[in-house]
Amino acid sequence: MEQGAGVIEPLAEGEWQSGEDTATSDYDPSIAESRYGSLTSSVNDHVWEYGRRYHTFREGRYPIPNDDLEYNREYMRHAMLKEILEGKLFIAPIGTRPQKIADLGTGFGDWAIEMGETYPSAKVVGVDLSPIQPVWIPPNVEFVVDDIEDEWVQDSDFDFIHLRWVSITLKDNETLFRRIFENLKPGGWVESVEVKPRVFSDDDTVKPDHALLRFYDLTREVLSTRYGFQVEIAHRISELMQRIGFINVREIVMKVPVGEWPRDQHQRIIGRLMKEVSMDLCVAMSARPFIENGMEEKEREELQSSVKAVLNDRRVHAQLPVYFIVGQKPPLSAHPSTTSFGSSQQT
Repeated sequence: MEQGAGVIEPLAEGEWQSGEDTATSDYDPSIAESRYGSLTSSVNDHVWEYGRRYHTFREGRYPIPNDDLEYNREYMRHAMLKEILEGKLFIAPIGTRPQKIADLGTGFGDWAIEMGETYPSAKVVGVDLSPIQPVWIPPNVEFVVDDIEDEWVQDSDFDFIHLRWVSITLKDNETLFRRIFENLKPGGWVESVEVKPRVFSDDDTVKPDHALLRFYDLTREVLSTRYGFQVEIAHRISELMQRIGFINVREIVMKVPVGEWPRDQHQRIIGRLMKEVSMDLCVAMSARPFIENGMEEKEREELQSSVKAVLNDRRVHAQLPVYFIVGQKPPLSAHPSTTSFGSSQQT
């Protein structure tokens, strides 16, 4: 395992105001509302409950909404991951001319669209339960409504298969990664980006009664017990890949700040985006998942209010670990050490 960041130094209290205006990024919140002029209008493929919109294909399979508020969260998460990778869309060494790329759990399709623009000679397929992707897309990009935990019905022989924030909402990651292995070309790559939903701090400012800690504890409990998801899979994915047969497996763990407390401007941008992602997730979980798990309205409102307060408290230096894991399907006639990515790494 490689640690992507050491201890993140926080702003001192006297620096809060002066630092507030220096952390800027290319992210524009209005883009989340206006980037695409037309979304799919298949209203029959959606249902409204608890004031939010959900998919009806395999209804209930994924309990997070697919409406405009959720697009805002996904777009900010996309911007945050690009900020972490300093503008890159991935870390796998896929070469300069991949021919077939798949994005599993593509959501609103931002990653798939940008990959299509980056690699115009490649066919890019985004797969998701919801028909929520834009109509205006590059000609080499297509979106398919499907459940990635079903039998594989898409094309095979992919050069690159990508998934992020997906494994924690699956019931059987081993079966999915075996199908990924089977449907990659020899020498092809897979990349998984996953969060481990356990809030921590390097300086003990996240106390046992911290609202964000409680929120993520509740989220893990509900998603694992009510929906059967493998919520704490992130730290096991690299071992799972190696057991299946992937070579050149590499795992990088990034400590991601939650909030605008870091002194470093780059980390503060990331923390600002992660703060918004966490708040919007709290609102999304407070709809179908928490309601159907029996949480009363007053308790949900109090949780949202307390989470919002601690996210804005720069004295609390909360972080979440994000895992970037890549692996390669063995080439037909090559030793792992002959690839450009280095040898397999045990974690």
